[in-house]
Amino acid sequence: MTDITANVVVSNPRPIFTESRSFKAVANGKIYIGQIDTDPVNPVNQIPVYIENEDGSHVQIAQPLIINAAGKIVYNGQLVKIVTVQGHSMAIYDAHGSQVDYIANVLKYDPDQYSIEADKKFKYSVKLSDYPTLQDAASAAVDGLLIDRDYNFTNNETIDFGGKTLTIDCKAKFIGDGFLIWEGLGPGTVVNQPHVQTKTTPYTVYRFDDNGNWVTEPSAVLASVDQRMDKGYKPSVNDFDIWDKLPENIKNQTAGAILRVMNGSNIIINSPEATFGGYVFTSCNRILVKSPRNFIAWESGITFENHHTSAWGYGNWVVGGEIKYGSGSAVMFIRNDGGNDHDGGVRDFISYRVGESGVKTYQNEIGGRSARNYRLVFDNITTIQSYYDGIDINADTGSPVERVDDYTLAEYPWFQLPTKHIIRNIITKDCMGIGAWWDGQNNTIDNIVTYEAHKEGIFDRGTNNDIANITVVGANKDLNNLNQIVCEGASRMRGVLIHAYTTEGYAVYAPKSEISAVSCAGIGTRKILCTYVGDVQGGNINVQHNETKMALNMQPAMGSTINSSLTLMADCQIPIAGKETSIVSLSARKDGVLTAAMELNREGFGHMSIPACIGQLPESGLMHYGSVGFFFGTDGALRILAKKPDGSYITYDL
Repeated sequence: MTDITANVVVSNPRPIFTESRSFKAVANGKIYIGQIDTDPVNPVNQIPVYIENEDGSHVQIAQPLIINAAGKIVYNGQLVKIVTVQGHSMAIYDAHGSQVDYIANVLKYDPDQYSIEADKKFKYSVKLSDYPTLQDAASAAVDGLLIDRDYNFTNNETIDFGGKTLTIDCKAKFIGDGFLIWEGLGPGTVVNQPHVQTKTTPYTVYRFDDNGNWVTEPSAVLASVDQRMDKGYKPSVNDFDIWDKLPENIKNQTAGAILRVMNGSNIIINSPEATFGGYVFTSCNRILVKSPRNFIAWESGITFENHHTSAWGYGNWVVGGEIKYGSGSAVMFIRNDGGNDHDGGVRDFISYRVGESGVKTYQNEIGGRSARNYRLVFDNITTIQSYYDGIDINADTGSPVERVDDYTLAEYPWFQLPTKHIIRNIITKDCMGIGAWWDGQNNTIDNIVTYEAHKEGIFDRGTNNDIANITVVGANKDLNNLNQIVCEGASRMRGVLIHAYTTEGYAVYAPKSEISAVSCAGIGTRKILCTYVGDVQGGNINVQHNETKMALNMQPAMGSTINSSLTLMADCQIPIAGKETSIVSLSARKDGVLTAAMELNREGFGHMSIPACIGQLPESGLMHYGSVGFFFGTDGALRILAKKPDGSYITYDL
């Protein structure tokens, strides 16, 4: 191969091939050579490389090139000089297949420029595997940290990152029982794919049979408690059906891995994972948790807690992803206020079989300070088979007590705080508690659908809320004489659909609320109690309402007709308290047109207006014994046709 002009030495700008941070030799590493500004690992981009013999001849060899323990290129165990015919890119990988370095064009590197690049690489390439503890690695990191081995932590082990803004890439797990505490993460820090995992295999309760249906018989639930790593949740005092029967070692078990971030701001957590673990953000703001995945929670999955001072948390979000199991809620907020721009909440999220509620705002006080929440957004959330409620967006619970570091009872009564949440696009299915509920006022609620809630489907415990487009299908599943929809205060509901399959309770129980565009279906209850009704659809019943008139229309042959058969109208002509005067009429149709009408109290005379037949009334017009019908004869005279108690007929002239 004497015709080859190979005069570009394949070498590293360093004397030997070393790791950028530690300058240790890349023992048993590999080198790939390719065209400039390409990925040389891809065979398409690779160029020929040659061994240069002492006599100047060249022998082409295959890639990758091998690095020995001293950081030198070897071939068949022998040190060799490797050359190629052109400038090239170079990628260096360690023995584990991790990239150590990449040089886009070796001919463009001068010593000064390389010094800059090497220094930059030095800052970014701190690996946990090079240090005995996570604290040592965190102290050495400048702008990056690679978690490349599992790290076993002790309970309440605290890592101080010194306020540095880091990119922390997690390729391995944090394993332990208890809390791993991170302090001093600088603004702008990004943590990619952290995974917390319990060290001890926990005892969990699993409340479902092989068909995915709830198991409710206490002895069967108790029998489900076992040590496992793949499903169920830690039993707690909320499991009232089995708690007293559990042995003390299960009640007091030590397990579960929680990563607690303290006093952080403007931090992104990408794709966090957990195996009976969770993430707690204490006194943090502007935390974005994106797309949790492969996430089995220990207690609550993700918690934003800001009750340790009087300041409110803000800007904290969970966006995307799914959380399963856990004895608490999938996402929980403690003392957060999103402000006028509603900066904070949960979007595009799925909760599956958690031990409490899918998404929850804490109620009342923790440690003598209000833990309530205001002005958050809960959008596009699906909750499946939670042991308590689908979503629980309440601020007050239990009997009224004075609030601490919050609005007083004199300012806002119990259940009526100005929470001002936005709650929309919610689906809950087969939850053992209430499908979706909230309290407070000035909340905006839109497009809520609950399926097969075992208690109420939707429950508004507050007042002065705007509620639109809500659907409840098959609530009150455990037949507890509960209602399908409840509004305790004076709220406004528009677009309400109820499919009830139990006869107990009301379809809508809202004695102080306005309601319009209501439809009741199913074979169950259709009772509605409210203060104002407009356009109620109850199968073949329709109620229309305005300020002074209300009409009840009945359409028994709903499938084949377009008009109601009967209209009952109430018209309040003098709507003055204590002086109300009204007209009531009962009308029937003929040929699709309202015709005969019986009317009471027109113009306040207290009389009844009775319609009469125009023309001879045939005997077939009277069905019931002891009944009469008025008609005008062909001579214009008013007469009465009577069906006597014995069934005979007689006509009377008037």
